[in-house]
Amino acid sequence: MSKIVIVDDDKDDIYFFLKACKKLVPEPQVVPLQDGKELLAYVETESCQNSIILLDLNMPKMGGLEVLSRLNESGRINNMVVITYSTSDNPNDINKCYELGVKSYITKPDSNKHLAALVDNLRNYWFNINQSPVS
Repeated sequence: MSKIVIVDDDKDDIYFFLKACKKLVPEPQVVPLQDGKELLAYVETESCQNSIILLDLNMPKMGGLEVLSRLNESGRINNMVVITYSTSDNPNDINKCYELGVKSYITKPDSNKHLAALVDNLRNYWFNINQSPVS
């Protein structure tokens, strides 16, 4: 089964994301994490193959850009589907994220209806249409 890992310190954003996922059939497996440190610990112990990682930029302890820098330095980001999932539409943030290896940059939708459609489209593209490398 494929997983969506969402890394976001905003409990409301996590709540609405999980609520949107419950509307999908089949419902995706979701792993919520609170910050970048949790994500780095997660990727050390869990396989991220068949996973989408949605990474917020502005979080306490360790923000998204620092996480991307560390994943990039280790070379791990090349074998992961990391997508920036942020309220920021700042061109500098967008460019920096792509420089650090994200596969996509998405601005958080402003409604639950759009969020459910976004999750369904992400899941369909990354797990059904996209051809990932075979390990």
